[in-house]
Amino acid sequence: MNTRKRGGHFDAAEVSPVPAPGSGDLPDEPYEGIYAMPLFMTLPSNDLEDSVDFWTRGLGFGVIYTMPGTMTHLRRWAFQDVLLVRKPGTVPADSIGKLSIAVTRDQIGGMVEACERLLPGSTRKPRRVPWNSLEAAIRTPEGLKVTLTAALPADQDQARRYLQVLGRGMYGEGVPETGGSC
Repeated sequence: MNTRKRGGHFDAAEVSPVPAPGSGDLPDEPYEGIYAMPLFMTLPSNDLEDSVDFWTRGLGFGVIYTMPGTMTHLRRWAFQDVLLVRKPGTVPADSIGKLSIAVTRDQIGGMVEACERLLPGSTRKPRRVPWNSLEAAIRTPEGLKVTLTAALPADQDQARRYLQVLGRGMYGEGVPETGGSC
C-alpha cells in the first residue's frame, strides 16, 4: 500500500486507474490483475448471457470469472468490478439503482453508440455538466441506470474559488482535522 501521506491520508491519485483529464493516458482495459476488491456491485439478471454481452460489448468490461448459468464477475478498470448473478424474473419497470462509471473523454461517445446498437433506446448522448465533466446516461438490460462520467481538464483557480465558496479549500483547508461530520 502506498505510504505517502497528504493531510493524514495516502495519495489515492497514485493508485487510481482513472487517467488525469486531458492527459491522453489510457488505463489497461480490462484490468485482469487479482486483488482484494474494496467495493463491487452485485447485479441480478434474468438473462445472464444477454447481460454479459451488453456489459462487455457495450460498456467495455471483461470477464474475469464465470460460473456458467449462475454468475459472472466482470471488470473494466481496476476497482470497477460487477458481479452479474442469475435471477429469474422480469426486468423492473423502474430502475433498480444507479451506478457511475469513470471513462475518458475519448471513450464516452463510442460506448454510448455501442450500447445503443445493443439495446436501442437505452442511452442519452453525452452532455457537459456544471461539475466539469461530460456525462451520458445508459439503462442496462437489468434496469440499472448507469452514468458514464468523463472528467474534463480542471482550471485549478476556478476549482479553488468554487471550494472556498462552499467553505472548504483545496485538500480540506479550513475543515477541522477531527470531530467534523460529513
